[in-house]
Amino acid sequence: MIDTQSGELIESYAQEQFKNFEVRSIDELESVFRQYFTEDKVPLFEKIVVEKKQYWVIRRAVDTSIYYYIQECKYWDVILDKADKKSTIDGLTDSYNKTEIESQVQRYLYSYLRYKKNFFSLMMFDIDFFKHVNDTYGHLAGDFILRELSVITKKVIRDADIFGRFGGEEFIIILPETKIAGAMKLANRLRQTCEEHIFTADGQNLNITVSVGVTSVTIADSLASLIERCDTALYDAKQKGRNRVEYR
Repeated sequence: MIDTQSGELIESYAQEQFKNFEVRSIDELESVFRQYFTEDKVPLFEKIVVEKKQYWVIRRAVDTSIYYYIQECKYWDVILDKADKKSTIDGLTDSYNKTEIESQVQRYLYSYLRYKKNFFSLMMFDIDFFKHVNDTYGHLAGDFILRELSVITKKVIRDADIFGRFGGEEFIIILPETKIAGAMKLANRLRQTCEEHIFTADGQNLNITVSVGVTSVTIADSLASLIERCDTALYDAKQKGRNRVEYR
């Protein structure tokens, strides 16, 4: 049981059905939820430490004093890390997915607007004539190019930069503590690296280029206005001939 004032674990026990129970996946955990807990009493699970050992536990949300031991957490850190990764990472490119990259932009924007520091720039880029690649060589070749582009991008950007797939062949990079000169320099390095890289599809070498839009945060920005301005800069790059960098 839990002391409701100190939060200290005073007594613990396992219900009979949990004594030899072992969870190996999120699906199995969800099965436990359905089997042992009613829908109107949502269980919570969390990690606690008992006698210097870590345990993952399930409890009834309606009764904070009762904990059900599931197992020692030898598997759980791995399981939950995979579940968290699945919810934030784009499976094809192994970069952040759209939901997570928008969340990261929002976090940086909030910090800048709230504290008037932590300036940052934003870069949006996509593959030129990507539809032609898919139509000519097929979507599997297109997927390969997207994965390869992701690998290239990760080699070009800095450790502090945050990279994600915004949708289709479009990507976003957050550049912390980076003013426009530095953002433009990095954007051009990425553009040039992609231009010089030899992609292959269906046994043929392909010359793939990217167009890049760059912008920097302002005190008047919202998430929508910041992304829209970066997208407009990308559109400018497309309109001016592609394989180039434009700033807004």
